[in-house]
Amino acid sequence: MDLETLRNEIRKRDEEIIKLISERTELAEQVGEYKRENSLPVRNTEVESKVIARYTETGARYGLSEEVMRSVSTALIKEAVDAEASLPKPMESKKVAIIGGAGKMGAWTAALMKESGHSVIIIDPAADNGLTIEDCKDCDIVIVSVPIHLTCSILTELDRICRKDALIFDLTSLKTPLIGQLTSMAKTRKVCSIHPMFGPSATSMYGRNLIICDCGCEKAVDETKEIFDDRGGNIRVMDISEHDEYMSFVLGLTHAVNIALFTVLERSGFTFDDLRTVSSTTFNKGLDTNMSVASEDPMLYYEIQHLNAHRDEMWDLFSQTVEELKRNSLSDDPEGFISMMNAGRKYFESI
Repeated sequence: MDLETLRNEIRKRDEEIIKLISERTELAEQVGEYKRENSLPVRNTEVESKVIARYTETGARYGLSEEVMRSVSTALIKEAVDAEASLPKPMESKKVAIIGGAGKMGAWTAALMKESGHSVIIIDPAADNGLTIEDCKDCDIVIVSVPIHLTCSILTELDRICRKDALIFDLTSLKTPLIGQLTSMAKTRKVCSIHPMFGPSATSMYGRNLIICDCGCEKAVDETKEIFDDRGGNIRVMDISEHDEYMSFVLGLTHAVNIALFTVLERSGFTFDDLRTVSSTTFNKGLDTNMSVASEDPMLYYEIQHLNAHRDEMWDLFSQTVEELKRNSLSDDPEGFISMMNAGRKYFESI
């Protein structure tokens, strides 16, 4: 066969594969309906592991690599879980206001709430719809998705405006500036605080983490958990006082390392295009994350670094570790360097 004939044969196979994926997803929706009717969770990690094993073992018999089979099976599992999670949940339709709903994360949340069958209004000057914060007065749920430095004043206004039975929560990635206001409000109304550990580009919650911070109102935590539960994500409930210590490492340290990396590269004298022609596997693996951090909102990342009450502990430990690494790298005795590498390997052994 000539080249064009071979390519046409590949196109036919691609179409067959796509059709099979569609049929597989339709079956997954039927599985999802059964789970809904029988109160079973959408995700079953034990079954997912068996599916991945089935693909890798079968693929090996046909000479296909484990890496490809893992990627394919994981993608198919995600597609199936997303299909199951998108099925309407038996939930009473409520009126939801999203303050800052014209922003990226606000829009993501608005789409999720609409998908759940709720009536959603967007309160945001950028929406240009004439609605103001006063329109929250008759809403069942109010979600605040504005910059960290504006959130506290918005919460204060909502405390004045909203019905006492309204559920209120924010989406901020840092809680230090809000703890006093949130815990005070939670004494008399349904208030908690959440942190989606993903950005608005996420096509679903599959495999992603979401934190619900308990501010002192258990009912608020339970109702908020019900909104986000069983969508393929992982929900962690913690006291609001614990949140920012975790974030000093999960966000603060990660952002710091990436900002330091691209700043060193930018000051190195080598162009990015030049470095890519000699880049290693390790260098390339980190590029997506590094470029993503470089493209984020600088003010948001500044607030995450600057407003965290636990920033100093993280920076002290980070600075000490960098100095130790430098010292061990320059030493003629490799023991210190090897010790750091071995400690890191041991830390990740449980994965």
